[in-house]
Parts: sequence; C-alpha cells; structure tokens
Amino acid sequence: MTEAAAEPEIIPFADIALGEILGRGYYGLVYKALWGDLPIAVKQIKPGFEDKELKREVKQLSKVSHENIIKLYGVSVHAKTVHLLIEYVDGGTLHNFLHAEWQPSYTLAHAINWALQIAEGVAYLHGMTPKAVIHRDIKPLNSLLGQRGLHLKICDFGTVVDMTSSMTNNRGTVLYMAPEVCKGRHYTELCDVHSWAMTTWEVLSRRQPYENHLTPYMVTLAVITGERPHLDQVMVDCPEHIKCLIEDCWDPEPSSRHSMRHIVTVLKEFMAINEDKLKPLDYVFRNQTVLPIEQQDP
Repeated sequence: MTEAAAEPEIIPFADIALGEILGRGYYGLVYKALWGDLPIAVKQIKPGFEDKELKREVKQLSKVSHENIIKLYGVSVHAKTVHLLIEYVDGGTLHNFLHAEWQPSYTLAHAINWALQIAEGVAYLHGMTPKAVIHRDIKPLNSLLGQRGLHLKICDFGTVVDMTSSMTNNRGTVLYMAPEVCKGRHYTELCDVHSWAMTTWEVLSRRQPYENHLTPYMVTLAVITGERPHLDQVMVDCPEHIKCLIEDCWDPEPSSRHSMRHIVTVLKEFMAINEDKLKPLDYVFRNQTVLPIEQQDP
C-alpha cells in the first residue's frame, strides 16, 4: 500500500464548537465537537507537549487511509494550543467497553471481529510503501468502537515509526509490550504482532494481562522471562486453532510469530462462517460511561 502524499489541513478554530469531554490522556483532553455539521473529536494538546511525537502523529495520520484507522481531518491552533481534528467514533474505547462498571455481554464472533479489525488496520500499516509503519502501542485503550460494537478503529499514533528507523528505544505500554522492546533491543513490526496477541487474549478473557503483577517492573520481568496469560481463561467456545494462533504470536522469539497478514487470513476464515452471529450490542457510551441503551440521555 503506497503512502498518500498529504499534508494536514489547517482549520480555523472559529469553525469548531467544542462539546463534552470524551477522554483524558497524557497529552491533554479529547472533546466531542462539531465542525460545521460534522461531529468530530478534538484532541487538545497541552502547551509544551508539541514535540516530535505530536508531529509524528500528525504526519502518520495525514498519510494513512483505512477503514480501521482513525481519520485526521486537520489541525487548528488557538491560544497557542494545538488541536487535532479527528474522526468521531461514538462507542468509546475497547478498554472502556471491556472493563466498564456495567458490562454488556458479547459473543465470540464480536471478540474475533474486533481482533480481525485490529489486525487489518495493523497489516495495512505494515504493508505501506516505501516505508512500512509500526504502531508500537496496540492495545484496547487505542481501539475505538463504533456502530454499537460492530466497527473498530485504531487510534493514537504518537508512538509510530517507519521501519527504516533504528528502533531500540523502549516505547509502548508494558502490559502489551514485546520482550525485545522491553529489553531495549532492535525490533521489527513483529512487536505489533505480540501486542495484538495480548490484546486479543484480553478481549477473549475480559481480564487485563498480568493483573496479579503489581508494578511495571514485575510485568516487565514476567514478559522477558516468557510468562504469558493463561489461555484456559478465554471464552469457553474459543476454537483451539485461535488459541494456538495467539500463543504463536506472543512467542518470545519474534521470528516464530505470524505476520499480521496471516492473522487476517485466519480470522477472516472464522468470521466467514460466524458472521451471522454479529448483532449490534445493546449499549451506548455517554459521559465516559458505558450504559444500557434504555439509560441513554433523551
């Protein structure tokens, strides 16, 4: 897939009407907003955080175009504060959904569909030319749900790099981080495959990996020494070949992991015979909370 040669549009701040806060992150707040008649999300960057990572996120989002990757509409600057105008997805993050106080039920078909859509978005990044792209922070918190849980989009591109870079710095979230990244060694796109496997286990178990390890150091040690979550904790109807796929993909040896393209092929085969089990889920995401549909705001 060839990169699109695109620069972000500069949008007057007066054209944007900020609404409710959708989330809070290291770099600042995310708002729901209107840009004309179009609902969007606005990522407001705290002053002083306009660094290389922000520029990297803008650069990468400007040149990708895929249905499972969040779209960047443009950039706006107001009162010395940078705002990224991005596609609005109404269902909250996959993390919100999985670990909410009120937990909607979902089927194996939903779980595999989410895993497939993450894999398709990442496979697109890995297949970009002339420079393939590594996300480096695939996890449920960076996956947005829409269409009542039927559609997923990958977000947060502050950690991406192209594969011509010298990649030895420790970036990402330790719960999902590949051992070679934890060790500060050179790594390839196969680090995203490890993160995909950890994310898929979380979706299938509705538990966070390494939940009994209390500190990042303990988690890092577990990852490096080859400890992995228990596959007997996933959904009882999860097929053995899916469990084996996950196990292969979090192998400590990167060369033993599958490519994202292979993962897409396997999961598509599963979905082809289970797609009729995909139904819209009975929840809404309001005020950073997962709620039953009947409790949504009037």
